[in-house]
This record gives sequence, C-alpha cells and structure tokens, in this order.
Amino acid sequence: FVPEDLQADVLAMMQEHFFAHSLIPAFSNPTLEGIRHWAVKQVYDWCVKHNLPGPFAYFWENWYRSGRWALWARSAHPSIPRLRTTMICESHWRLIKCDYLPHFHSPRLDLLVWVLVRKL
Repeated sequence: FVPEDLQADVLAMMQEHFFAHSLIPAFSNPTLEGIRHWAVKQVYDWCVKHNLPGPFAYFWENWYRSGRWALWARSAHPSIPRLRTTMICESHWRLIKCDYLPHFHSPRLDLLVWVLVRKL
C-alpha cells in the first residue's frame, strides 16, 4: 500500500496520534473528540498529498473509525491510562535488561547510564 520511502512518515504520524492526549499540551485539539478529528484529518491530508487512496481506506477501517480508535489511542480515554503506561515502561526495561544487560544481575549505575546513553 504505502511506498517504502514513505513508511517512516506513516509510522511517525501514527505514533504521534497514539501519544496525543487532552491532558498533554501539544499542537492538537485539546478535546478527546477533537484529537481524533485532528488525527483523521492529518492522515487524510497526507494520503491526498501523496495520492494514496488505498492506505486511507485501510487506516480508516482498521485504525481511525470510532470503534477502532478507542482500542489503541490514548486520547480515547479521559484520563491517561496508567496501566498501559506502566506496561510500556516495564516492557522497555525488560528489553534493556535482556538485550543489553543479560549478564548483570544488579548493574552499577554508571553501566546502566552508559547503556541508556550509548546503546538506545
């Protein structure tokens, strides 16, 4: 659907839509429904600009319509879901431990900082 040179743009745009929330000040509309409207308009404008009607149909049907938006977007909830945020942090920490610190049970702080700064 999306040409390879545009795939990074799509992923960045969807990540921006995922993290948008009315409690986090940014450049989108500060209401829950306004954020969804802003995200759909941004995807639509991007697809029109690049002449890609197929991807917009896919995005709308699988990600941006009302029933699907509530499943993945943080802005679908009036508060920031702490459980999902905690799971993301725990998953990220597990990745750091398994990929970069597999032989260290209790790594020293300087080693941990070095991994965070240099490896990630």
